[in-house]
Amino acid sequence: MNALVCKVCGHIALSGDAPENCPCCGSPKTAFENKDDAVKTPENPAEMTEGEKKHTPNLTIVKECGLIPGACQDIHAKMGEIIHPMTAEHSITWIDFYIEKVFVSRITLTPDKCQPAGALHLNQGSGKLSVISNCNVHGSWLAEADL
Repeated sequence: MNALVCKVCGHIALSGDAPENCPCCGSPKTAFENKDDAVKTPENPAEMTEGEKKHTPNLTIVKECGLIPGACQDIHAKMGEIIHPMTAEHSITWIDFYIEKVFVSRITLTPDKCQPAGALHLNQGSGKLSVISNCNVHGSWLAEADL
């Protein structure tokens, strides 16, 4: 998938336009470059390869938040149907969340300390959720779901 990518932190602008400043690192619009292979998705979602199963975010939407009942919904993002390794040599470095292609939040993960997963509490009840995870070896992977 073709997208604009921040050369400093790897943030991907899903909206098609580079922001004035990167929402993750603050770099100016000029830090974004167009990349043809910025985001990967499974070739055939019904029959994913082992590599696709390790990298494609697996999303769970919990409509009733367990932490703040009645105020939000939980988004759980686990990297892979097969759990992705988390070593210094091969790990998920960050997970970015978007609603309607607008950036919402980044979770940064530390190899050997974190599992390849993250959660977000949203107070928005509807829209298209996009989640991108970044593997330090195999690049960025996208999954989407309706809220």
